[in-house]
Amino acid sequence: MASRDLKGAKAAYQARDVEMAMKAHDDKRALTETAPENHSTEANGLIKSLVFGGLDGIITTFAIVAAVNGAGMDLNTIILMGVANLIADGISMGLGDYISSKAEADAVLAEYAREKWELENYPEGEYKEMIEIYEGKGLTTSDANAFVDIMKRYPDFFLDRMMVDELEVMPPEDTSDLWKEGLVTFLSFVVFGSVPLLAYIIAKLAGVDGEDDGDILFGVSIAATAVTMFMLGIVSGKFTKSNIWISGAKMLLNGGLAASAAFLIGMGLEEILE
Repeated sequence: MASRDLKGAKAAYQARDVEMAMKAHDDKRALTETAPENHSTEANGLIKSLVFGGLDGIITTFAIVAAVNGAGMDLNTIILMGVANLIADGISMGLGDYISSKAEADAVLAEYAREKWELENYPEGEYKEMIEIYEGKGLTTSDANAFVDIMKRYPDFFLDRMMVDELEVMPPEDTSDLWKEGLVTFLSFVVFGSVPLLAYIIAKLAGVDGEDDGDILFGVSIAATAVTMFMLGIVSGKFTKSNIWISGAKMLLNGGLAASAAFLIGMGLEEILE
């Protein structure tokens, strides 16, 4: 367990404050604050699924709304196509997230099992491989040998270092909770993907004539979608530690280009097919 104040260390890095960083690393209170860090990988995975599931949902659905509007279709068609896409793509995205994560985790577990078997049955060969790897990274032969001699006293640690230094993958983690990422992706896709449709659904429930008010409804949908995309871009920026305003603007530009292309294609096809 690391003896440092993790929150303080992060704050010091953001402020580029060396004294604050030294204090954070010397603060023994961190011994009681590091437990939550054990869950950071799972939390990061869920945040990633939330953000990117939401972005995919809102951009995809709005592109369909824009295309159908460009083709001059009625209110019922917009809702029908939008909701159908929302559910079908949401299920596909959620299952795809789970299946891809599970496949990646299974591949790592298989490599871990193979490396463990080799270490148990022919440790000298693995020691030699690791020495050569560290020599390739710039260590002298004597230092590489000394480093491996220390690590091989701790087989589990050595095995983890083999995964990272030899195979360039992180050691395997518990895969029993991967379904959570898929579920979060699905729910995020559906929730945020419904934003472009809200104006149309409310209008339908209120008995508004979509034919006469189509431009107004489309304008409301554009505004709601733009604000939501920008906010998701900000969240994405916080997650990736990048400039939140630039991230929001990029996400808005991305969605705008996709929607514009869909609108023009829908309008063009409507003219061709008439």
